[in-house]
Amino acid sequence: MKDLKELINESFSKEYGYRIKLARDCSADDLSKLESALAKYNLVSATPWKRLPIQENPIEFKRLKGLSVTSEVCSTDVVLKYPVNERILEVYVAVACGCDHERVIVMGVDNPKRIESEMAEERLANDKDRQVEVPEAVLDEVDSSADQDHYEAQQDGIADGPLFGEEYNQKFLAELEKIKAEKGADYFRNYPSKDGIMGDDLQAMHDNITGKAHGGLAPEAKHADVISQSSRRN
Repeated sequence: MKDLKELINESFSKEYGYRIKLARDCSADDLSKLESALAKYNLVSATPWKRLPIQENPIEFKRLKGLSVTSEVCSTDVVLKYPVNERILEVYVAVACGCDHERVIVMGVDNPKRIESEMAEERLANDKDRQVEVPEAVLDEVDSSADQDHYEAQQDGIADGPLFGEEYNQKFLAELEKIKAEKGADYFRNYPSKDGIMGDDLQAMHDNITGKAHGGLAPEAKHADVISQSSRRN
């Protein structure tokens, strides 16, 4: 097991990395102010400003801080000997640089949001000056007469002429008379009635099945015992 001295030495040798982003134009003087402010946390190193071009509503600041601004984004990676809460460090950096804390974002090097941020910056850099050509519609090159056979087949059997009105009614009655002459006068009488279609003529069978025991096969009526909670049969 490690003794107390070794544990203390390891704790002092450990370093903590952070990425600091500011939605503003940052100069070398701002970096000097930042380094002086972070000296209380035993600043090990700070990289020069990395700049992104001016953009409207930077994605991270809009999503995390709700900031709507047109500005460039400057970032630096710092290494500290002492750990510090990211939100507290944001306020501390904002005071040191003289800007609103909404314009400052601090992420630890192990923060998944930092990796997501780097991927977004890479996509933005790759999309710079990129032009996407949208192909024009080619409907004019399609043969409008092709594949129309199934539409024409659907029209087969549809008689020419009006589909409503007095002329249509007369043709309809004439067609009925033709069917009656061919099939006989009782042809239309064998059609099921409204009661047959709705099932009303089966009501007696339903009552017989549900009202008698064994699905209507037993002569006696169906009887169900009712036993109360006192175990007496009613």
